[in-house]
Amino acid sequence: MRGKKSATEKQAARRFGKFVRSVRRNLRQAHRILQRAEQAARLCYEKAGVAMLDAKASSGMNEEGFAAWLAPLGLSQDCLRQCLELGQVALDRRQAEAAEPEELFGRIVMERRDQMSPEAIRREEEDRVRQREESGRRQQELVP
Repeated sequence: MRGKKSATEKQAARRFGKFVRSVRRNLRQAHRILQRAEQAARLCYEKAGVAMLDAKASSGMNEEGFAAWLAPLGLSQDCLRQCLELGQVALDRRQAEAAEPEELFGRIVMERRDQMSPEAIRREEEDRVRQREESGRRQQELVP
């Protein structure tokens, strides 16, 4: 009797373990799906906000006109606020990324100039002046 009860208990414990693993796996999967859905929703809100702000900027609408333009969309105040905030963040990020290469180029030029001798810097500036003069002469030759 004791052997049979022990085997039955072991089998029940194994089944219970399978259920626990299945529940954990499904909860992890549900959590991953929720995270992806939240990320996708955030990206959509961001894109909508950028489009709204671009439309406002390109049309030159005032605040009342902009509010009237958005009214037919039927967005809740929270949704609209979230779209506009995320859109503004995205536009700010784009502007920062666009300015970044210019700053990097300026730093590279300054670092390069720091490593150059004064004579090489003088020759480089003379070459630039000469090129400007030549392009000016060419333009004058083209104009009748």
